[in-house]
Amino acid sequence: MKFSQCFLALAAIIATVSIAQASEAERVNQQWQQCVLAAVDSFPHNGGYYTGARPNDTFKKTAWKGLHQAYKMTLADQRPVLDLQLAQPSFCSSATYCALIKALLIWDNEHKISREAWLAMKPFVGIVDNMNPQGYYQSDGEGFWGRMNGNGPAIAVLIHELKAGFNFTGYRGAKTDACKETPTERYLTDDEWRNHPVWQQAMPGDFMKIFWNRDDDSGAIVGDNGVKGDLQEHGHSVIFMGIDSDGFVTYWSSNGPGENPAEMGYSMGRCDKTKIQRVVFTRITNPEKFDNVKKMPPKHVNQYIYDLNGKKHSTTKELKKHTGIK
Repeated sequence: MKFSQCFLALAAIIATVSIAQASEAERVNQQWQQCVLAAVDSFPHNGGYYTGARPNDTFKKTAWKGLHQAYKMTLADQRPVLDLQLAQPSFCSSATYCALIKALLIWDNEHKISREAWLAMKPFVGIVDNMNPQGYYQSDGEGFWGRMNGNGPAIAVLIHELKAGFNFTGYRGAKTDACKETPTERYLTDDEWRNHPVWQQAMPGDFMKIFWNRDDDSGAIVGDNGVKGDLQEHGHSVIFMGIDSDGFVTYWSSNGPGENPAEMGYSMGRCDKTKIQRVVFTRITNPEKFDNVKKMPPKHVNQYIYDLNGKKHSTTKELKKHTGIK
């Protein structure tokens, strides 16, 4: 779906928002939403899906090295150049990170984001250069890239930290007693979930964290507690593109791995709402707040996101607290 098509869809959604949702829907920076869609439109198609830490016979370089090469900035530059042809192969959170950076570059024609903030947004992936002489590697929750790449509602937490927008969520509930957070928690029917208000509130250009609905109920889980044999999070970081004529959710990301990951990567995806068990949407309304990233050095830790990578799971209450959702 091209930017022009998405913009028409965006306009249609704005025009049909219900009165009950009007106060929330008014918090829309239409210029920014258009920048996100224009950023998505600028990506190459596919390019390979790969999450591995080392090159192999299929992929001669990793997505991590691709990110490092794509974010072109020296200590003398005021802002980066993002070469998306180099950001291949990719995986879901590297795709949404690159889309965010590209959208910021499109939006920031008045240079509201400082050089120091752009420097802090560079992904530190363990490669030594003039900007990263220590060879820092940012784990989940560390610095800007580590927040973008984290488990759970990582982007939502980052945006709440920066005060750059707001988040909203929908949760279908857990199927099994083992995954229920309260004894009275109910699993919504297909019709109830398909008609949940969260889908009406979402708009093309919103960032979206999908927690998949799986038969083992692991879609209810937020984070990874590092315990072998326990159910863990199974999710996808994407940009919401709308609801199609079949009522399916459409989104853009790096999609994979599939049977042939070399032919996957940057692309549109779609799924029935019932394939999703939990969703967190992030809407950026104040992109100028990304200048606050200058206060987020490479190893600055968000403990909540850091702990979701092998230390603990999160409750829905904790998720809402750290994302500012009432």
